[in-house]
Amino acid sequence: KVKCSVDGDIDLRGILGISDEVRNGFQNIHVSFEIEGDAPAEKLQQLVEQSRARSAVFDVLTKGVPVTVGIKTIQ
Repeated sequence: KVKCSVDGDIDLRGILGISDEVRNGFQNIHVSFEIEGDAPAEKLQQLVEQSRARSAVFDVLTKGVPVTVGIKTIQ
């Protein structure tokens, strides 16, 4: 059994346009796992690390990737 919790710290003044000095996004993201299984704790921790190492979402959040935005207007 695996339970994963993800939460983050965000200052809404950035998103709402109230302050230009506040980042428009999360300052921190916290991920925690609760794992129940009959394998030793070390093996369960290795499973989480392997999942993190192979996660495309974790990679893009921690390393960033170039983002291209295209616009096509139709009238």
